Amino acid sequence: MIRTLPGLPGAVGREATMNRPRVLLLGVVALSATLAVGCSGNADPPATPAETQVVRLTIPDWSLRPAGTSCAGAGPYRFAHAEAPFVIQDDDGREVARGTLPSGTSEKAMDVDFNSNVRREPTLCVMRIEVEAEEQVEGHLLVLDGRPGLPIKKSETAEFAGEVVVS
Repeated sequence: MIRTLPGLPGAVGREATMNRPRVLLLGVVALSATLAVGCSGNADPPATPAETQVVRLTIPDWSLRPAGTSCAGAGPYRFAHAEAPFVIQDDDGREVARGTLPSGTSEKAMDVDFNSNVRREPTLCVMRIEVEAEEQVEGHLLVLDGRPGLPIKKSETAEFAGEVVVS
């Protein structure tokens, strides 16, 4: 059967026809548009992408070593050492991130000149914990090896998302 569509451009003086492939294509396009509109209205909003944040962890182990060398923590804080498990929790106890502690770098424990001949001096072990989290970790708790959580406090520098001192 031929359908005449009067008044369409290009159809003047001859009969315009709609063949099956064109009708099928229009039907598929219409169905796709309907599904796209119908499915997008009630969907959950996309999750916030995880962001890498760095937390400064200071372990006051007071080890005698040169400043700037690699350290692993421990000393009186045997639970806070390189490769120890950690979890970051929010106020409700929900896990925000987890991982293992990295090696640290020793920093001078006090601003004292011990003479240039002294190669070792009291130091702290400072670790840079990189975490992937969808929310800011400042104000959350850092749980080391299952012990009570330590608060992640506001950092004094923009380099860190927060700071924790083991005590």
